[in-house]
Amino acid sequence: MLTVLLVTGWFFFNTMQRGQDRLASLTTQILADSLAKVSFSGKYHSRLLLEELAAKHASAAYIRQVAADGTVIAHSDFSHNDTHLDADETGFIQQVLQAPGQMHTRYLTLDGEPIREVSLAYRGGFDNRLQGVLQLGLNETGMREALISNLAYILMLMVFLLIIGMLATYFISRHFAMPVRRLAQERETEKQRLKYILDAINCATWEWNLETDEVILDEHWAEIIGYSLAELQPVTSRTALLLTHPDDIEQNADTAYAHLRGERERYISETRALHKDGHWVWVRDNGMVTQRKPDGTPLKMIGARQDITTRKLAEESALQESERFQALIKASDTGVWEWDSEQETLWCGAEYFSMLGYCKEDFDCATDLQQVWTNLLHPDDVEQASACFADYLAGDTEQLYENVFRMRHASGSWVWISSRGRTLRDANHKPGCLTVGAHIDITSLKETQNSLLESQQRMQVISDSIPDSMVYRVDCGLQGEQRVFTYISRGVEQLHGVSVNQALADSRLIYEQFIVDRQLMETYENECIAGLKNFRLEVEIIRPDGERRWMLLISSPRRLANGHMVFDGIELDITARRQQEQQILELNSSLEQRVAERTAELWDTLNNLQHTQNELLQSEKLASLGALVAGVAHELNTPIGNALMVASSFEASRKAFEQGMQTGLTRSALTSMLDEVREGSLIIERNLERAAELIGSFKQLAVDQTSYQRRSFELKVLSREILVTLQPTLRKTPYRLHDRLADDCLLDSYPGPLGQVLINLISNAIVHAFEGREQGNITLGSMLDGDTVIITVSDDGVGMGEEGLKKIFDPFYTTRLGQGGSGLGLHIVYTLVTGLLGGRIEASSEPGNGCRFTLYLPKVAPLPS
Repeated sequence: MLTVLLVTGWFFFNTMQRGQDRLASLTTQILADSLAKVSFSGKYHSRLLLEELAAKHASAAYIRQVAADGTVIAHSDFSHNDTHLDADETGFIQQVLQAPGQMHTRYLTLDGEPIREVSLAYRGGFDNRLQGVLQLGLNETGMREALISNLAYILMLMVFLLIIGMLATYFISRHFAMPVRRLAQERETEKQRLKYILDAINCATWEWNLETDEVILDEHWAEIIGYSLAELQPVTSRTALLLTHPDDIEQNADTAYAHLRGERERYISETRALHKDGHWVWVRDNGMVTQRKPDGTPLKMIGARQDITTRKLAEESALQESERFQALIKASDTGVWEWDSEQETLWCGAEYFSMLGYCKEDFDCATDLQQVWTNLLHPDDVEQASACFADYLAGDTEQLYENVFRMRHASGSWVWISSRGRTLRDANHKPGCLTVGAHIDITSLKETQNSLLESQQRMQVISDSIPDSMVYRVDCGLQGEQRVFTYISRGVEQLHGVSVNQALADSRLIYEQFIVDRQLMETYENECIAGLKNFRLEVEIIRPDGERRWMLLISSPRRLANGHMVFDGIELDITARRQQEQQILELNSSLEQRVAERTAELWDTLNNLQHTQNELLQSEKLASLGALVAGVAHELNTPIGNALMVASSFEASRKAFEQGMQTGLTRSALTSMLDEVREGSLIIERNLERAAELIGSFKQLAVDQTSYQRRSFELKVLSREILVTLQPTLRKTPYRLHDRLADDCLLDSYPGPLGQVLINLISNAIVHAFEGREQGNITLGSMLDGDTVIITVSDDGVGMGEEGLKKIFDPFYTTRLGQGGSGLGLHIVYTLVTGLLGGRIEASSEPGNGCRFTLYLPKVAPLPS
């Protein structure tokens, strides 16, 4: 009985060992196949996979992936990554690699714990070559403890049987099945663990009975192509065949039959399977025959399927990138070369020669360095180029080899070449004998650099020549933490009294001259940096000699390629402008008083004129003169109103100017203010003069020809003055005035009376021509006819009848009697034209077609009698 029990224990022990051996072997085999796919993604993904599996399965003492040279590529304990095995372990790895199709099992001790290690060589890469060895260590402690416990229990039963007899047999028969159940439970656990591993590596399993053609698939096999397993029933070998791409069927069949005939150790095939959605999915099947008849006929085959669509797409992308790289080399005219330091041969691509105007055949496939390279170098570059390449090969070849030299073109010219290369490393990361590189034609770049250098020198001269200014660049660092001048023109010597070298060495020499709150200035600069806004600031400085001057800083921020923020700008000396602004402020303070005084004088004159008019009206003998006074008073309203309007506009301009002074007055604003003051002063002066002339005319009760000034003037200039005078009036109306007077018409006459004539005619059109209309056009025109100037004033208004035309120049004739019209406007026009100006005037009109006044004036007015 003891013998039976010992044999039974030994049988169970070996059964458990064989079960765990098979499970470990299958697990290791599947992991090896999975790592062959993972090898496309690199050791990073291998390490993640091993760490994940070790975390899920506590019974695995370790899982490691070892390269052929003994380097640990990936380990479930990341601290062992990239370490190197000792000589004995490396020798064992070589033994495993020499028998790649076999499982190698050995028993080890790790930290006092017995370990069963299963090793299997795995393949990978595009060429499916041996990559290394995958090792799985299983903890034997639990199994042995269970076995020892069972054996002890059996021994106790034996002793108990010897004492009690049949009762012991009962207990033996009762408890004999416990180890079997435990073994079954352990097998189920290992089976579940295997399922988890398959799920982790995303593999589906299949089993093919070749006698019955029955195929057993798992659910994941169907999920890969978008089906459920129930949708594929019944499953036979034709199920997979019908879903295989037509172009892959023949190749897949040849691979399968070669394995079934024993010509290949394993069945490995990559094909496309039709997805339920209609697209093709790349899959990889890896299997082997597990049962054969004595004559070698296969009976059963099992395997796994994995979705490799992502990998295939990556391979296709890599191929496209390779083709694109080859096309890029050709398109970019880059010459590729390879130097073998052992053979001392130089291989060159076709573009190496074509960029120099040669054909590769011209050199008869020469590989001699002297013939292909040295003889083509510029004589001045031979020594430098040869020494540079030799120094690189003799020195640190991990660095990039770079050099620039000239090579002879087939045309006889010299081509600038940028040569770059690097020495390739072997599996141990040691420098090999091959150095690869490329030649790039940089002749255009060299020419551009020379042009850029000339341009920079030219800009340097220009920036140094700008008067009262300096051009600069300030480096503010990555986050605005510094202020360092990296460029500054020679204008700094004139503006700040320091040299260029001093300013570049210490930017504080410039910044400390600013009379400004430094914190506020830095805040403003940082705001401009954050928003990439232009920086503009007027600041007063104190030069080293004590002189105070005003400067305008204008710059734009931008970020350089190295991440530094810089301000490119210019500093202008605006001391003279600030002094002018101060003078303008003083002028503005007195201008209002002067305008008020002149306006008061005008009102006094108008009041005197109205008083005189009343006296004349009371005299029966001067009744007509009284009407003339009323007309003159009417005419005075225009210059007085214009003067008042300009005076009022000065107040708004003054306020805008003061606001500009507070926020920072610009040169354009200053110029605009000066132009407004100049234009307003001229308008006031002209209108006051015109009012004085009208008053003079009234006092003489006739057109006193001796009171007008005669001079030479341009008709176009006079029209501009008239437009300025009438602009306030025209703005209040919807009517437009078109000035089409000739530009080259010079007169020797009386500009005052002629201007009065044109103003009266235009004003008459504004008042009378467009009654009942919301728009209208008044046109000034002129032409030369020998010594006569013909001036026309026309409108597109309502016009007038023949009766009105006959009386239009009569004194006191008006169509607005009692509505403010005096009837003297056109009479004054007629008197001035036919009298002082020595010409004549005609009027033409038709109802609905507007009016046209034509003046015929001599270019040289007659002398007064």
